[in-house]
Amino acid sequence: ITRQALLADARRARITVTPGEIQKAILEQHADLRDANGKFDIEGYKRLLAANGLTPAQYEAQMGQMLAVGAVERAVADSAMVPQTVVDGVFASQENRRVVRTLLVTPRDFEKGLAPTDEQLKAYYDAHASAFDLPESVDISYVVLRRTDMLPKDVEPSEKELEAYYQKHRNQFNEAEERQASHILLKVPEGADAAAKEKVKARAEALLAEAKAHPDKFAELAKKNSEDPGSAEQGGDLGFFERDTMVKPFADAAFGLDKPGFTDVVETEYGFHVIQVTGVKGGGEKPLAEVKPQLVKMWREEEAARRYNQAAEALSNMVYEQAESLKPAAERFKLNIEKAEGLPRKPAAGAQEGSVEANARLLDQLYAPEALEEHRNTTAIEIAPGVLVSARVDAHHPQHRQTFDEVKDTVKQRWMADEAARLAREAGEKQLAALKEAGKDAKAPAGLSEENTVSRAQPGRLQRDALQAAFGVPADQLPAWVGADLGHAGYQLIRVEKALPPDDAAKQRMDAYKGQLRQTLANAETQAWIAALKGSLKIERHLDSDDASGDHQ
Repeated sequence: ITRQALLADARRARITVTPGEIQKAILEQHADLRDANGKFDIEGYKRLLAANGLTPAQYEAQMGQMLAVGAVERAVADSAMVPQTVVDGVFASQENRRVVRTLLVTPRDFEKGLAPTDEQLKAYYDAHASAFDLPESVDISYVVLRRTDMLPKDVEPSEKELEAYYQKHRNQFNEAEERQASHILLKVPEGADAAAKEKVKARAEALLAEAKAHPDKFAELAKKNSEDPGSAEQGGDLGFFERDTMVKPFADAAFGLDKPGFTDVVETEYGFHVIQVTGVKGGGEKPLAEVKPQLVKMWREEEAARRYNQAAEALSNMVYEQAESLKPAAERFKLNIEKAEGLPRKPAAGAQEGSVEANARLLDQLYAPEALEEHRNTTAIEIAPGVLVSARVDAHHPQHRQTFDEVKDTVKQRWMADEAARLAREAGEKQLAALKEAGKDAKAPAGLSEENTVSRAQPGRLQRDALQAAFGVPADQLPAWVGADLGHAGYQLIRVEKALPPDDAAKQRMDAYKGQLRQTLANAETQAWIAALKGSLKIERHLDSDDASGDHQ
């Protein structure tokens, strides 16, 4: 919905993206497809798109939409302005400093002599009973069929198989015809009449004549005159491209030349182009010997996929037809029967992607009555590309509360930790009260640290609660004693000696604060603008009937 709203606004604003801008964005996004010589692997690019169900034209259309939306978003974000008074306030709150000395009253000093009775432990267990609940879980056995295991590393096609494979796929090894060109784009104003259009064309003709007279100055002319932001800064250079990556009139003109030179002025939907073709290459078929390594790799991938698909179908049938055991499937496909324990109904946070613990569909089947009560195999489920799994439940553990006897040692540890922390806090608070009462005559307690200078931006070893306490004292009331309860870490006594302004190093970070605040405001304004856009559109939400959460729209 957000994307469609942004696209609608981009269209309303008549934002256009030139082929040069699209090509530049694609080359930047797929820099990994360049070889050591900087040449873009067109075939690799096409294969990558095909693997994702896209043609170059579809992908480039998506890229154009993305760039148009990005231009609209930037226009909104760039309008964000943060007053300097706000920057100064945030800067001061983060970079003002306090000089402190600290003493930590640690719980471990109070652990000696603690000997809880069974009655105390039982009372603690009753008060914190929910902490000892174990969620529902299952222990399972499972088999895994992996595509990567289908073909041994030393298996390669015979020369005869390789020749046949080459003949079958030889059209993939045609070296695509490419042109390298630079251009100058002159846009036609929206709604221009015929006379205005002729005026732009005449200017293009004049630039073409000037470029032909001084070919070596084409880049300079492009930087000065081109209205294509994607290529003007590069002197109009578009690099090497195939015919179908450019709009037809542009491509026809560029590929109409057999050698470098100038085309006539070309009109496209973007305006008038002055085109200088600077390179010509490709168009031939690569021989088998040249593409053999690539061919062998393709054959192995295809052969592994073929074997995997055959095995996957057979495995799927076997675990269904012989649902009382995984052993027949394991023996036929030489698979190990693996184990996993404590799997919950839903994927646990942090579960490794592609694992049985992370696959919601597999977990749903494991908790279905057929698996949970009848102990049948699940259907074969692809939990990751090329990874097929079937599982069965070995044991089901309903949600239950561990008994006091089962967790008595854990209860004792928690009781000891809580009690020691309580005693440390009480001792710290008592010591703090005495120091405050003594005032200026207070003697520094043993173990008080040396002076440390801290700020909210650079707290050193001070924890958040201690830092908050240190900065909670008004500067005109220093020096002063404060305390902070750090829970199981203890109780910290803090002597705040004095307040200091930001140092010179901090002042050098002022621009960073301004940039961060501007970005925060820009994000907020962008989200508000998107919300307003959505509010101006008629939106119908069609929710999946089996998805009460409304996540799918």
